[in-house]
Amino acid sequence: MEVWDLVDATRQPLNKLHTRGEELSPDEFHVVVEIYTINADGRMLVTRRDANKTYPLLWESTGGSVHAGESSVEGAVRELAEETGIVVAASELRYLGERSKGKSFLDSYLFKSTKPIEINELTLQPGEVCDAKWVSCEELAEMNRTGQIVPPVWERYQVVWEELKAVGFR
Repeated sequence: MEVWDLVDATRQPLNKLHTRGEELSPDEFHVVVEIYTINADGRMLVTRRDANKTYPLLWESTGGSVHAGESSVEGAVRELAEETGIVVAASELRYLGERSKGKSFLDSYLFKSTKPIEINELTLQPGEVCDAKWVSCEELAEMNRTGQIVPPVWERYQVVWEELKAVGFR
């Protein structure tokens, strides 16, 4: 069971807990994180969603809801470790910004690895992630053209595209 802290429309804590799957009232929101992981060679990590999730078997970046008691960056560290097995310190994540997304606030982070990470070194979370790969800018764009990327995720890629390229995504 996943439990979240709730915030209001201005992201102020409501001091209320929420269980995933229950309906949120109009004045209740929660915090979600996404992590863009760039390997030492400039390629970005994409993970494939489990067949039983929404947007089944499509590709995206790592992310998920922040749990009750966690800060946004702590949630990002946990999600990256849970979904991929990549363990980082909060100080290794660069905050890219916040966007409002439906009933949530989405915080984006960047992890740029200084050492190569091989796919076979990853530990994928059953029920969440069923595959992973490193892709170049061109490969990611082609995956989108062929309908392999979760559509809202592709929209978010466009927002951070220049920042990703500035840190070496190629």
